[in-house]
Amino acid sequence: MAFLLSKGTAIEWLRKTRDVDTKYRRYVIPYNSLESSKTRLSRHLDALEGLSRPIQLVAWNRGDRRRTSMTSCSAMALPSGKYPSYRVERGVFCAAPELVFLQMAGRLDHESLIFLGCELCGRYGLWENKVVTRNPVCDVGLIEDFLAECPGVHGRKKAARALKDVLPGAASPMEIGLALCFTLPKASGGFGMPAPELNRALPVRGNAARLWDWPTITPDLLWDNQKIVIEYDSDEEHTASQKITNDSIRRNVLEEMGYRVVSVTNGIFSDPVQLERAASVVAYMLGIGSIEAVDEAWVQRCALQERLRGLAMHPEKLLG
Repeated sequence: MAFLLSKGTAIEWLRKTRDVDTKYRRYVIPYNSLESSKTRLSRHLDALEGLSRPIQLVAWNRGDRRRTSMTSCSAMALPSGKYPSYRVERGVFCAAPELVFLQMAGRLDHESLIFLGCELCGRYGLWENKVVTRNPVCDVGLIEDFLAECPGVHGRKKAARALKDVLPGAASPMEIGLALCFTLPKASGGFGMPAPELNRALPVRGNAARLWDWPTITPDLLWDNQKIVIEYDSDEEHTASQKITNDSIRRNVLEEMGYRVVSVTNGIFSDPVQLERAASVVAYMLGIGSIEAVDEAWVQRCALQERLRGLAMHPEKLLG
């Protein structure tokens, strides 16, 4: 018998664990091997350190779908009867990211589910409210293949719709929030721009190499065909003078490589008027025409930006 961490608990475990694919072996857990005994789960408290209570589990017996101070259990039927997971320790497994994405489709709204998909396919983890660089724990193709194997499962259609707007490669929650503001459809409050690449490594050659100490540079948002870059200048990680210097060098390198760079600061991201002005510059460069919103559309745009920024600043909202 085994415990399968699911939903919000699985998200927390995936967030705080580095090198998931190299340190933890993937398994496929049969549905009838799952258990939810609070007493037996208490033996694994060391492995569950740092995870919020109650611990969310997938239960085999529908009669075990109950909530206590320590556990919250729910049943979920998949056509195969088997659940992709990672082995945390003997007897404890964590739902794999593609399964978590499907599970959370029943708990999150459309934009929040897209945000979660971007996080699962991003290049960062979260531990004690700090962003930690790491390899992605999932990719869009893996989620897509898994959803194709789950016809008729509750939340599958919603998950498939959200997956179409997921952007892989983000290096922080704020990058996700900013990127989605630019790419989500105008009908839902976004700017409706074509999807950029996030943190794609570009080789630094020629004169630009004299300005940069590394062989590659990774712009935050990149439209390579149009030679356009958006750099998000956060307020974190460095002192003001160090950060200004680093941001200036990055911009000089990218411009020397032939890219047009638009900088978006935290202040611009938090101001709908300023963000629309920055987006208008990018829209002009992309040749997609006006993105101006008025009346109800403006209200919807402000609401979306506030929601995405809220998810970026408070990732715990994605735990459902």
